[in-house]
Amino acid sequence: MSKIFSFLKNDFTKLYMKNVLEHKAVNKVIAFCDDNNLNIIYTGMFSEVNNGKGIADDLELYLVSYLTEKHNVKGFARASAYVLEDQTTFIGFDIKTVDNEIWSQQNIFSVDEEGKVTGVEGSYKESSDKSVICPLVTSYFEKINLPEDTQQYLDNLYQQIKPNLQIIKMN
Repeated sequence: MSKIFSFLKNDFTKLYMKNVLEHKAVNKVIAFCDDNNLNIIYTGMFSEVNNGKGIADDLELYLVSYLTEKHNVKGFARASAYVLEDQTTFIGFDIKTVDNEIWSQQNIFSVDEEGKVTGVEGSYKESSDKSVICPLVTSYFEKINLPEDTQQYLDNLYQQIKPNLQIIKMN
């Protein structure tokens, strides 16, 4: 298990769950590591910088490809909220490294009558042993030849995102 994979699987998931409890909400994030830092992008901001639109699947893949080139990314993690048919709510964590180490886990969370998160189970309910990784994340690290206009769009988008990156030094 690589240092990056271990960090994302163990440290990032705990850091994210702490953040969920602090803010009482599950906000979708895309996190990426180089050799030294964890960078976190909260995707809720995309409506502000993407002409009122969120981050669609295609844009997410383009952004991941862009970030891989720009930051020499070694690993990505993605976290977001899901609701099962039985109304069970969980945080889906999906992790992939450049060496194709893959992990997914589901941590159950609970909310109060106002929809604010009141608790997150520390141990995961399901893992990649039983559930599949997000199909989008399986495509991370696949090289995308971006057209010039898309590259320019991503350059501009990145300049808007950059001030809001949460950067954490890895141990």
